[in-house]
Amino acid sequence: MPGLNFDYLLYVFYDFLATLWRMIFDPSLRSGLFSWFDWLWWVCLIVSLPLLAGLIYFVYSYEQILKEQRERVYGKPGNIVEAVKEDLVVAPPVRNEAWERVTKLIGSDNPNDWKFAIIEADKILEMVVDTFAVPGDNMGDKMKNIERGDFQTIDEAWQAHKIRNRIAHESNYHISQREARMAIANFEKVFQEFDFI
Repeated sequence: MPGLNFDYLLYVFYDFLATLWRMIFDPSLRSGLFSWFDWLWWVCLIVSLPLLAGLIYFVYSYEQILKEQRERVYGKPGNIVEAVKEDLVVAPPVRNEAWERVTKLIGSDNPNDWKFAIIEADKILEMVVDTFAVPGDNMGDKMKNIERGDFQTIDEAWQAHKIRNRIAHESNYHISQREARMAIANFEKVFQEFDFI
């Protein structure tokens, strides 16, 4: 731009900053009107210290919340090595004597043993269903009240339970070995989902 002297503008800006600096820090220049800079400085200091303390507290609290969330999801850092060691050590399988009795009965050649195996397996299913603590007069009512998302193998449970009901309520019901094994296989899927076996 014609007529604009850049050096002059820099000088004016520098002179303004120098004058401002002298007014703030040179007591001889701060008479009456400029003494408010002292007050302003102290007020800013007094206000800033609690704000700084609050900021430090906020950052610390936020870090603690993040740490708790990480521990909740991944476990405590000190337990990682122990968890890995536990995974490497093969624990002996937990014995479920009721299920062992069921598998022994289903392996029999006697159709009455197959029926008894299904009735016994249904008793274990009842224990699984009772863990949901849902209302119902009988197991069928309780299973109707369980959310499908909470019970992935609900269809298998229904199929196996229907076979048990036929055995219990139809005195002349004849069950084939194939049908009995399918019912036990459905029970097994349910029990494996909930770590009962």
